[in-house]
Amino acid sequence: MLELRDLHVRFGRAHILQGVSLSVGKRPLAIVGRNGMGKTTLCQAVMGLVSISEGRIALGGERTDGLPPFRIARRGIALVPQGRRTFPSLSVDEHLRLVATRGARWTVERVYHTFPRLAERRRNGGTELSGGEQQMLAIARALLMNPKLVVMDEPSEGLAPVIVDQLVAVLRALPQDGMGVLLVEQNLRVATEVADEVAIMVTGRIAATMPAGQLAADQELQRRYLGVSVGGH
Repeated sequence: MLELRDLHVRFGRAHILQGVSLSVGKRPLAIVGRNGMGKTTLCQAVMGLVSISEGRIALGGERTDGLPPFRIARRGIALVPQGRRTFPSLSVDEHLRLVATRGARWTVERVYHTFPRLAERRRNGGTELSGGEQQMLAIARALLMNPKLVVMDEPSEGLAPVIVDQLVAVLRALPQDGMGVLLVEQNLRVATEVADEVAIMVTGRIAATMPAGQLAADQELQRRYLGVSVGGH
């Protein structure tokens, strides 16, 4: 679904992404890494929110690099941004109906069934929600676009453990709806439970790609690349 080849992003003299290449197919792919490694910049580059200096990005074989974000969204990529980016002036229900499409797999009713807390808060504005509720709203908003590919930047951030478990189940089921998933996560458990394959980003490069189960079971790999383990802090 998504192909990145030799992707470079520079901010002035800072070389943030340094030749990133990866592919996302029908199975979810997770990207993990320490803070400051370029993961969010990668999400922004895919969505056209930052310009690439070299390389190519293609969705379904058609190049999207150089297109403005709204055209990339219309091609079929949805972003769950870090920081949620909800609108203070819109209610939960208005957020959802703004992007809902009739006859699609994901509907407002399905969102309310999947995230009952949003149904309870449907009349509340964006600033009246807790951090976890805002995160659920940002995820639901992306799913309602019924995209070919959903890019998620730290979707489990701020969620209670019981909601994280629910999120994992939702993300694991997305391929059945025909959606590809590119998941950027600090929560290693979420990354390895959702994705079949994990790419590890170190200083703007993909240092290694491996089956999720291999990384989940190898604490030495976790310490070497991430400084953490699934069961640690």
